[in-house]
Amino acid sequence: MGIIRRLILLFYVLIIMAALVVCAGVCLNLIPTSFWQNELNFIISREETLGALAVMMLASLILLKGVFSRSKGLSAASGDVHLEIGKPGEVKITVPAIVGVVERAAITVNGVREVDASVYRQDGQTPIKVRLTITLGQGFSAPRVSEAVIGAVGDALSTALELTNVPIEIKVNEVTHAIIEREKRVV
Repeated sequence: MGIIRRLILLFYVLIIMAALVVCAGVCLNLIPTSFWQNELNFIISREETLGALAVMMLASLILLKGVFSRSKGLSAASGDVHLEIGKPGEVKITVPAIVGVVERAAITVNGVREVDASVYRQDGQTPIKVRLTITLGQGFSAPRVSEAVIGAVGDALSTALELTNVPIEIKVNEVTHAIIEREKRVV
């Protein structure tokens, strides 16, 4: 839910709560009948009442649209991911362990300087999706390095977790100068 919908919901709930308090006061006879009937007649006769009702209807429609809208299908994973449920029992792995496997596999690829991995839950055959943000060394081809990273991460997930065909999305956020390794001089 976005910040605008949250603000609309805040004001909407505050207005409804105030109306409920007033209604409770009328029902419990805390507010005299002559007072609330006079106030109700005044409110009904005002043109601003229609404007307030229109704003409340618009807020209701915005919130109703938010209720029925679908999310993108991905949510950041936390906790444990079920790998296998069978006769011997459940096999679970924590999300930080998956992130560690993915980052260690990706950083071994030549041309990758830094890696930041995120794991997302998804519906379907594979329970997770991996998103990698990498820093690429200058002079390396982004498509070739990405292909190598996908292969390395796929192999690592297959070997360590027996997860195959995990969708892997790679984003290059920076290109840095290549680190040149030189032979040590003996003096």
